[in-house]
Amino acid sequence: MNKTDRLLLAIVTNAIEITLILVVTLVILPIWGIVIPVYAAVVIVVVWLCFSVFLYQSSSRALSVKPAPGLPDMAGLKGVVVKTISPRGTVRVKGELWHARAEKPLEVGEEVIVVSTEGMTLVVKLPDNG
Repeated sequence: MNKTDRLLLAIVTNAIEITLILVVTLVILPIWGIVIPVYAAVVIVVVWLCFSVFLYQSSSRALSVKPAPGLPDMAGLKGVVVKTISPRGTVRVKGELWHARAEKPLEVGEEVIVVSTEGMTLVVKLPDNG
């Protein structure tokens, strides 16, 4: 669902919720002998609107966050050696530091490609043209 659809859905559901709040506070509760002043109903509606706006903004922000790199999709990504790999070291992939292993020694600053993973360790190699 895109942002426009989410906003439209939020507006429609808020209109329904506010209508129900007003019906309950101004029509149903007086039938049961509970009288709530109109200004209290207005305060309830304003608080509900503020809460709804906060909830909409928070959920939209959460939905727009891109997934962080993780082990399932690491193969094929490029990285840079930040601690000599001989046979184990450290690489930086997508801004994150990872333990790495390679078949032959790699020096700091060399560009590598992730081949696979072994637990939380990346198996890397030099690019084919290198």
